[in-house]
Amino acid sequence: MNKWILLLCGVLAGCQNSNRQEADDTVCQTINIASVFDREPTEIKLDEWAKDVRFIPLETSDSVLLTGYIPQIVYYQDKLLVFNNNKIYLFNPEGKFIRTIGTKGEGPEEYISAGNPWVGPEGIHIDDNNKWIKTYGWDGKWKRTTPVPQNKNIREVLPLPDGRNIGYVQNISGKEPIRMYLFRDSTVLDSIPYVRSFEPGEITMVFYNECKVFSSPSGNYVKEMFNDTIFRITKENTIIPRWVVDAGKYKLEEGGRYRLQDPRNSLFKEKNAAQINVVGNSNDKLYLTANLNSNSYLIGYDEKEEKVESVRLPYPGHTFEFKEGNTFVPRFTSEDGRYLIGYEVQENDENPVIILAER
Repeated sequence: MNKWILLLCGVLAGCQNSNRQEADDTVCQTINIASVFDREPTEIKLDEWAKDVRFIPLETSDSVLLTGYIPQIVYYQDKLLVFNNNKIYLFNPEGKFIRTIGTKGEGPEEYISAGNPWVGPEGIHIDDNNKWIKTYGWDGKWKRTTPVPQNKNIREVLPLPDGRNIGYVQNISGKEPIRMYLFRDSTVLDSIPYVRSFEPGEITMVFYNECKVFSSPSGNYVKEMFNDTIFRITKENTIIPRWVVDAGKYKLEEGGRYRLQDPRNSLFKEKNAAQINVVGNSNDKLYLTANLNSNSYLIGYDEKEEKVESVRLPYPGHTFEFKEGNTFVPRFTSEDGRYLIGYEVQENDENPVIILAER
């Protein structure tokens, strides 16, 4: 019952400003980004905004050809994992290809369909078809398989640093009772319910990654695509509202995914709504990205000062073939929170370039 009340407060009531209470993660803060979309962002060269910028061109060969979209990049102890086209590639810090991790197949040591990888003390973990967690060593070889709790309609598996996992249930039907399961190994520890149901229309939009988990020195957090609240995940397996991202008139209503009028349209474009994604926490700042009407925004939030900044970061001089006018928009953070990580697809036959930026 308590979980339901906390969730309801986060979704419907929002947050009150915290009056700059010192990094108290029990206080819910409102991050007001509505004005960001009505003004030009501050433009500053990436190498002036960041104290360290690294371009890492990924090695290109007949056996290492990456497609444009990269769902996940992990930078961990000078190892670079790139998830692309259902394969996990391992590169060194200069972008030299080392090996692939695991192999696709139906054997006991193979994976059927890889989800986003993550790293831990044992090595590299892969969500395999939302049914198993396959663990591989840095040598690429299989180590063990852990079943994901079955018959739960889990569509995304998201790790927490303490060994717990979130099994996220996308509310495609509009009437799912359970929103997420918290589990360790194959044992369900608790569950968090949905608090609203919806009548789906003729078209329901489903996205590849609808839930994002990230960590900071103050705790572990979760953000859903169709929820404006970022929740802290407690050790007691509950969720508490930590930040509400207020997009004002550019907010997509919670049930908007069920009411797309034209399948040729982008859901967010049709609703004139901002698509907001959490990048993560880096050097005591929370970073978000937003897309509105084909424009991309990088938003930083200083929780101590309660200040929002929106910046546009042109690249410094380079020899790569990026699309003209592209700017740095990070999508991930390094495992230690030191770097913001982005990538650019080149307009030639070479593999993408990974960009690391340290504030």
